[in-house]
Amino acid sequence: MPFEKSLENRITQALPHLSRSHKKLARFVLDNSLFVAFASIIELSEKTGVSAATVVRFCQAIDYAGYPNLQATVRAGLPTYIQKTQQLEQQNGVANRDETISRVFDLDRQNLTRTLQSLNVEHFDAAMREIAKASDILVVAGGLSAGPALYLAHSLQVMGFNARVVLNGGTQLALELTRLRPTSILIGISVWRYITDTVQAIDYAQRIGAKRIAITDSLVSPLAQRVDYAFQAVTEGVSHSLSLTAIITLVNAFVAALSFMCPKETTRALRKIDKAYRQAKLVMTE
Repeated sequence: MPFEKSLENRITQALPHLSRSHKKLARFVLDNSLFVAFASIIELSEKTGVSAATVVRFCQAIDYAGYPNLQATVRAGLPTYIQKTQQLEQQNGVANRDETISRVFDLDRQNLTRTLQSLNVEHFDAAMREIAKASDILVVAGGLSAGPALYLAHSLQVMGFNARVVLNGGTQLALELTRLRPTSILIGISVWRYITDTVQAIDYAQRIGAKRIAITDSLVSPLAQRVDYAFQAVTEGVSHSLSLTAIITLVNAFVAALSFMCPKETTRALRKIDKAYRQAKLVMTE
């Protein structure tokens, strides 16, 4: 059983009873498996700002005897090449340029594989049906997640959906939220660190009875706990930055599924868009 499934199941089941510091540890463990796989308990406690004793109590709260048991579960879920790479770096320092390029592509492949493994197909299909029948769609994101959100909203618009996007909070988001109805659907995209405006937009949609979908990096993220359908994308990166490859792929899956679910509407919308672009000479034809 992949470590994400067994570990996330334990954390998800225990989440309502976890303390604030334990929830912080839960998110860190799920979002930083490479670090946790090889870090000592002291290194983990320093990284998360909690005591070593708190780490032990967290492990026990999710039914592990101690940190070594949790760490063994995480290590078991890592591909062998990642273990070797991480161990090599700890011994020899930062890899050279060529190794870095190779590791970026290798890690993204693993991110995609793990994202696919965690995807519940029935859950996905149900979410696509909700999008297809919604009166309108509002995509909300900010920061690092703004790019995938813009891409999703644009793709939906091109396919003929009544979709709009908000990438900044404040007045613009407040105005767009007032347009939501119970027949609307809100799609929030956010990864660590989670954007407050996105979470609050989901809360607003919940209060008025609108359906909510999240694309996020953890099933225990603030977004995942507030929506009808949550989809996890693995975002581990080689450098300080997260990788958005799996998020973009999830968005591609949304677009492809909806196009097959609504073929006539999609074809009609694409023809209109193509005609409008050509008439306005917005695209090069030669």
